[in-house]
Amino acid sequence: MGGARRWIAAGLLAAGCALVLHARVPAGFDRVRLRVVRTPIEAASGAVRVPLPDLSSLAGQPAAVVLRLANDGPAPRVVRVSAGGDRLADVAIDPGRRTRVDLSVPDAAQLSAAGRLDLASAGGGWRLAGLEVSNAHGFSRGLISFVVAPRAAGAAGGAGAAAGVAAFVVLTPLFAGAIRAARAARRLARAALLAAAAPTLALLAAVLLAPAASDYAVLLAPHSFVFCVALLICPALPAGIAAAARTVGRASVRAAAADGERDGVDPRCALLYAGLIAVFVVALVRLHDPAAGYTALVRFGAAFEQRTHPAIRDVPRLVFLDSFGYDGQYYAQLAVDPLLRDPATAAALDAPAYRARRILLPAAAFLFGLGQPRFVVQAYAIQNAVCWLALALLLLRWFPPRNAENVWRAAGCLFAFGSVQSVTWALPAVPSLLLLALAVLAVERGRPGRAAGVMALAGLARESNLLWSVVLLDPAAAGGGGRWRRLCRYGLAAAGPLAVWIGYLWMTGVDFSESIGRDNFAVPLTGFAAAGREAASAVREDGWTSGPVLYLCILASLTTQAAVLLAVRGTGDPWWRAGAAALALAVVLGPALWEGRPPAAARILLPMTFAFNVVLPRRGRWRWPLLVLGNLTAAHGLLSLPAGWTDGSLPVRW
Repeated sequence: MGGARRWIAAGLLAAGCALVLHARVPAGFDRVRLRVVRTPIEAASGAVRVPLPDLSSLAGQPAAVVLRLANDGPAPRVVRVSAGGDRLADVAIDPGRRTRVDLSVPDAAQLSAAGRLDLASAGGGWRLAGLEVSNAHGFSRGLISFVVAPRAAGAAGGAGAAAGVAAFVVLTPLFAGAIRAARAARRLARAALLAAAAPTLALLAAVLLAPAASDYAVLLAPHSFVFCVALLICPALPAGIAAAARTVGRASVRAAAADGERDGVDPRCALLYAGLIAVFVVALVRLHDPAAGYTALVRFGAAFEQRTHPAIRDVPRLVFLDSFGYDGQYYAQLAVDPLLRDPATAAALDAPAYRARRILLPAAAFLFGLGQPRFVVQAYAIQNAVCWLALALLLLRWFPPRNAENVWRAAGCLFAFGSVQSVTWALPAVPSLLLLALAVLAVERGRPGRAAGVMALAGLARESNLLWSVVLLDPAAAGGGGRWRRLCRYGLAAAGPLAVWIGYLWMTGVDFSESIGRDNFAVPLTGFAAAGREAASAVREDGWTSGPVLYLCILASLTTQAAVLLAVRGTGDPWWRAGAAALALAVVLGPALWEGRPPAAARILLPMTFAFNVVLPRRGRWRWPLLVLGNLTAAHGLLSLPAGWTDGSLPVRW
């Protein structure tokens, strides 16, 4: 299949899945079942009249009326079923047969207004064996869970248009890769893939087309939809894993060759590196709550519970008592409504303009959570940990585990206090670093256009990330006016999406006159001086306890990193350029970002930590003392993981 035809087929598949998600995948379905008749009622003078119970539990929903009729006479009967004089159906019953009849009423209010159900026939000899009024004709539970509901339920039964559009955008390239991988597979493997895909496509088609072909709608459970999509894209997974393994292997070999090493990986160092990652994974698993999942990472605070977004008030989550929580709770609520169409979204945020312009992570959580609040909150909570793991894999390009020094440099990046805090408090620092690392990788491979695209995403994650676009300013590129035109083009490409998004926010009425970011900048070095005073105050008040010691370690590490970057001055290295930009930012950071215990500057200046570990010379007697001083907070980050990340606060399930 040619490239164009493959993409057309992938687009059609993605469009079908997006339509199913849009219209047939609700967040949940509460089945209501009212058994009205349990004992058979014989027809008297050819009629049966059944009073209906209170149907308020079905208010606003279509109703499924399930009758069981039996004909004991020698002749067929036609029974008319009506409610309040409105005919619902004429049912034919063969002699000596028992028949189940499913009727759909578009609105249960019609039955409530009638108050009874009337069944009439020209003769007797038949009976009403059973009657149920429900909102579903049938259901299935398990891996493939669905509900067969009245056709009217399909009109508003899905995740919504925004989730459908997002699914189409994401699934199209995935399906294109799956089709290509399936065609490249061996004949037997291709047959197995088709055998799995055929019933999956048949199920999705039935779910989508059922209302057009019958009086029923089939509503699919979210986990069943994800399972079906996974079956369709699974051919692309082996190729993707193999490509990632080849990339890591080539990176390790190139890095070893650059330093004159013959062997790319030392098994003992690789095992040590894997062990450090395993500590992170085990700590993350320990944090899981059976009911609330990973919502402890979001750090909802009880002090703001009254203004919580209505869509997540009933979502099981952990709320920290006697606490204001932290910023992650606002981004998690923004993820429920990333387009800010609901006025309750702005009301739930402390500073709508400040939070809403950092839309990438909330939008990604909305996408991966299929637009359903319960899943969206979980997706937002866990996506930082996923980015951390991806960053650990990507760092193998610059720190292949061939010696203990490289493992220490990588650990200094991954377990720096700012990195750990970003994951444990659901903040955008680690995803921003992952995007920066991808941009640097693109620049090193001579693809500045791709790097500009990555930086555009980074700007949507956090507006200050656009400062790291200096990685595009390669002094080794060809000079002249052409270079400046390219730089302007790349700069516009990086900043354009954020500008468009801010324009959208402005048109939707978001108030930009109030922002909590005004005190983030100050006269050069006044913020750092305030940090020194804060550290001295912490030691006087609390002594040499863990809090003041951590504060001093952060200041010592950042100072060491800044000194190394000033001494090396390697403008040809994109990591050095990113670190230099972070150093310039550190000079003008305001006291508001230094005064916390620990300070927010530890997260904001993480690019300087990464740049320091990359550009610090690998030879010289001072490199190990500098590595230790520049990564002082890594030990604290590593040791804090097994504690459960609760910070001493008392969480309660809400």
